[in-house]
Amino acid sequence: YGSMEGGTRRKNATRETTSTLKAWLQEHRKNPYPTKGEKIMLAIITKMTLTQVSTWFANARRRLKKENKMTWPPRNKGSDDKKYDDDEDGSQEDQIKSETNDD
Repeated sequence: YGSMEGGTRRKNATRETTSTLKAWLQEHRKNPYPTKGEKIMLAIITKMTLTQVSTWFANARRRLKKENKMTWPPRNKGSDDKKYDDDEDGSQEDQIKSETNDD
C-alpha cells in the first residue's frame, strides 16, 4: 500500500515549503495568480511539482475568498469587457478558454 510505479511517493507539503508559497502570496495580494515562470521557480524552490504549486495557489485563493480576505478583483468570465471583435479569426470562446487555462 502507498507505493506507486517508479517508487515515487506523494509527500505532504511541509511548513518550510508552504512558507515560501505564503510569502509569495503575501507580496502579491492584489494579483495572486503567479505566471507559469513564477510557478516553475516556486516549484524548484519548494521541491514540489508544477501541479502541486498550481493546486496550492488555487486552494489558497479559495481559502482567502472564504475568509473574506480577498483583495483582488474576481476573475469572472462574464465580467470582462469585450476584448475581441467578432470579426477576428478564431472564436471568442476559444480565445477566452486559452486565457483561462493559463491559470
